[in-house]
Amino acid sequence: MTHLPFRTLSLFAATLATGVGACGQPPAAALARTDVISSPTGVKRPPFEFSAEDDKFLDEVQQAAFRYLWETGNPATGMPPDRLSQPTVSVAGVGFLLSALPIAVERHWITREQAEARALLILRTFESQPDIRKYGLFQHYLDGATGGIHAGKNLEHVVSTIDSALLFAGMLTASSYFKGEVAVLADRFFTDANWRAFQGGDEAKPYERGFISLGWKPKDKGKPAGEGARLPYYWVDSGCEHRLTTFLAVCAPQEDHRIDPAIYYKLRRQQGAHAFQGNPNTLPPDLEKATGTVVWFPFSGSLFVNTFSHLWIDYASFGVDNPRAFGVSNRIPTDWWENSRRMTTLHRLKAIENPKKLPTLGPDAWGLTASDYPKGYLVAGVYPEAITVPGARPDWDYSTFRAKDDYGDGTIAPYGAGCAILFQPDAAIRAMHYYRSLMLPDQTPLAWRDPAKGVSEGGGFGFVDAFNLKGPNGKPWAAKDYLAIDQGPLLLAIENARTGNVWRWFQSHPYVIAGLERLQLKPTR
Repeated sequence: MTHLPFRTLSLFAATLATGVGACGQPPAAALARTDVISSPTGVKRPPFEFSAEDDKFLDEVQQAAFRYLWETGNPATGMPPDRLSQPTVSVAGVGFLLSALPIAVERHWITREQAEARALLILRTFESQPDIRKYGLFQHYLDGATGGIHAGKNLEHVVSTIDSALLFAGMLTASSYFKGEVAVLADRFFTDANWRAFQGGDEAKPYERGFISLGWKPKDKGKPAGEGARLPYYWVDSGCEHRLTTFLAVCAPQEDHRIDPAIYYKLRRQQGAHAFQGNPNTLPPDLEKATGTVVWFPFSGSLFVNTFSHLWIDYASFGVDNPRAFGVSNRIPTDWWENSRRMTTLHRLKAIENPKKLPTLGPDAWGLTASDYPKGYLVAGVYPEAITVPGARPDWDYSTFRAKDDYGDGTIAPYGAGCAILFQPDAAIRAMHYYRSLMLPDQTPLAWRDPAKGVSEGGGFGFVDAFNLKGPNGKPWAAKDYLAIDQGPLLLAIENARTGNVWRWFQSHPYVIAGLERLQLKPTR
């Protein structure tokens, strides 16, 4: 499952309908606008080298996250639950497990035979449940015991394009690594996916046509493969989920299922920037005082919307792209790895600015993102100031929606800064060490659960989903649940930061190679 839109679909739809926030033309920001987003000279890119101490620490964090995906899997299907407290499965969480299995083999946590058997169990379960797919894409939530239609309360019965994309990314990674029957089944599922069936047509607004819908909703939830309609929301911006979904649609091996590569470059690239508003003496020495120009997603300021596509696509090796080569104007040429590095800077700066004086936020506690919090589930986030681009057209080139920073109650999810190890490794390592060091008055850890102990014994799967130094009763709070969609990204991001292996496995798949060629994306290093 992805955090936005489907876990928060009703909130997201209401926001679009009511226009919460200030709407209109982007303000004329007193910020420098550039014609390209590229890295300064000397900026190091992943994979990175870590000290022996940090390597040991990262081993522990990764293995703990993997144990959640591995050990909680239903014996009948092999699929981990979306969250520990409920049996329902998110296909996104399954995608993270399929990508994690090769990591576990290479790091000797499990054998290759164990990993391949788990992958086959999952894929064969999918094969036995044709009703969970529409046009080859998958229902968001499934029954954990059967892999079929779920009966969970308060969970929709919707085919999700982004959650299918996260699942397919895992399938293609596993296909490249295991080959054999895993590849036969995984490749068949991906080949069956008809992305064109999800493209907006006459029912969509003119500027949304051709972009991929967020999903498909059946008329009868008991017949998810029957009649229904596309959801009236589309991936039109350049957040990580938009790009990953659109990228995979370009990779489709069947031409009649594949979308035009130009759609990937037509995704809106709204520009912004942010300069630090606080006391510069409070900034760590490695933190820049301004972000520079960034492309940002106007409907969520969570850090995860700048992370997820990087878990499989090696943007760090591509450099600046070229929308004009596809006849697309008013799209700033962008190095997406550098863009996410700058968005990481934005989150660090705003955590130090901390206008609400929230006790949890600070130089080593940053990365507001989707997670549990004391009152339920929160999609917190922050935004840059919009930059006016001469000649840009409202709706077509940028959204007129203006969201405001949402610090929530200051709850921090460790996977937020943890995944940013791909962009700012030193800051991410410091943040994770800090989270690990936090103690309750009785000297038990606040944000870490010993993976050597079971959950019933006070242990768990490493970092908790989220924590707050001052909960609703004035005492420190930590989430009791674990989420597959938070543990999985942390595991994959750390692996790519250390070895680049997930990138290598995913991008060696023939379908992905062909998609990269269609998009004219080539490694520059």
